[in-house]
Amino acid sequence: MSTLSEKIRRACADLDLLESGWRPPADIEAVPLDQWYSIQHRGLHLPALAGMADHPRLGHTLVTTSPVLWIDEEWSIARCVSRWYRLGQTGRPVWPSWPDAHIPVTTVDDLRRLETRIAGTGRSW
Repeated sequence: MSTLSEKIRRACADLDLLESGWRPPADIEAVPLDQWYSIQHRGLHLPALAGMADHPRLGHTLVTTSPVLWIDEEWSIARCVSRWYRLGQTGRPVWPSWPDAHIPVTTVDDLRRLETRIAGTGRSW
């Protein structure tokens, strides 16, 4: 299992790529998330997703993602702190205030502050 620092490093690298214009290829390793909807991550008060996933550790179950960092223009793939999610059908309306474009939810500096904040709580993903 990856440590929080490793997940943050990978997420930062992906955000750098996304900022340069790169977009994830269709065959990128991503956990399928169906019947998904937007929520506020418990305890962290940041945007996250919930839905039915074939999660690598938890199996097929209802999950809450780590905080959302980016969602593509078609709402078909999302980068969360811990991993990529391939988005299927929505389960209920998503953030009504979000524009019809990709969603850069946070920056690399925000991620580093988040890492410090999470480390202080003793939580992990």
